[in-house]
Amino acid sequence: MELLENEVELVKEVCKRIKIEAGRLKPLKILDIGCGAGKFAIYLREETGCEVIGIDPVREKIEKARSRSSSVLFEVQSAEELLFANHTFDMVTSLKALHEIPDFTKALKESHRVLKERGKILIIDWVAGAARTGSHAHAQRYFSSERLQEALSEAGFGAIHITTSRAGELMLGEGVKLGDHSKGGMA
Repeated sequence: MELLENEVELVKEVCKRIKIEAGRLKPLKILDIGCGAGKFAIYLREETGCEVIGIDPVREKIEKARSRSSSVLFEVQSAEELLFANHTFDMVTSLKALHEIPDFTKALKESHRVLKERGKILIIDWVAGAARTGSHAHAQRYFSSERLQEALSEAGFGAIHITTSRAGELMLGEGVKLGDHSKGGMA
């Protein structure tokens, strides 16, 4: 799958991080939320060899994704109400979709729920206030790095790191599920 020029830097970084984890935990199971027509999920599968499941609430997008690849499972699902059991995935990813999810807080909490302990979330999204993104239709929904860090923390993630692309348009938010409070685990 072809990446857009502004995606290359951070998507390659995500793949690098996944490959490092895959070296320790093979085989990894990855959930891509807000997958749209499947480009990122298919790219992750091709580059890392991991099992990838992509979800999106729009049936037409999922049908297009399914027509693009048979190596990735695509399902019509809302990121705010995932149908997967607790502790199902090693990683959750998303490419330029978090700002489009109506209740991103709930989506991040659901991502936390379906991750295994020590699982990671890797979210790439637009940077609020960046000169090149100010005219985008969804610009008012973009996150500052501080707001993304706060949202990840509120959802229960720890060891949070935010990296901005060299062009300053996109950022990568990473968090780790350190413990499951509902099971009496340690944070």
